[in-house]
Amino acid sequence: MSTVCSEVALIRRVCRASFKEFCKEFWPEVPGAGKLVWSWHMDVFCEELQIIAERIFKNQPREYDLIENEPPGTSKSTIHSILYLNWLWTRMPELRFMAASHTDMLCLDLSTKCRTVVLSEKYRECFPEIVLRDDQAGKGYFANTKGLDRLTCTVAGKSPVGFSLSHSSHRRSDRPQEGFV
Repeated sequence: MSTVCSEVALIRRVCRASFKEFCKEFWPEVPGAGKLVWSWHMDVFCEELQIIAERIFKNQPREYDLIENEPPGTSKSTIHSILYLNWLWTRMPELRFMAASHTDMLCLDLSTKCRTVVLSEKYRECFPEIVLRDDQAGKGYFANTKGLDRLTCTVAGKSPVGFSLSHSSHRRSDRPQEGFV
C-alpha cells in the first residue's frame, strides 16, 4: 500500500470516529475560515455535537435539546453550520438535515461553504462515496446520491427532516426563536 493511500485511510478513519479531529483536519477547506486557533470551548462544541450524533447513529431517542448561546467570534458557525453536516455525512450519508438562520443571506453563505467542503479535493479523496447529485446541487438545497439532503431556511421555516440545526443572531427579536439539534 502506498504512503498516500495509507495516509488517506488514516485520515478517513480518525475523522469518521471523532468530530473534533474532523474539524481540525477539514478547517482549511472552509472558505474564509482563517487560521485555526483551537480553544477549550471548541472541544465542548464538538463533544456535545458528537454525543447527540452518536445517539442518532444508533437510532436512540435524544436525551435533551442542545441550545448554545455563544458570542460572535467563537467559530460556532463554522463548527455547527458547516463542518458538522460534512462530518455527519461520513457516518450516515442518508441523513436529512435542515439548517436555519436569522437571514437568508447567512443561510446561503453557510450552506455554500458547507457544499464547498464536500466538493473539496481533500473531502472527495477521503470520502469518495459522498457525491452531490447534479440535479440537486443548489446553494440553499443540495443532496447526495445516498439520499442525504441539506435544506436551508430562516428560523421561521419548518421541515420534516431527521436532523435540524438552528443558528440565530445575538440580536434582540420580538419573535420567539427555537434552537434545537
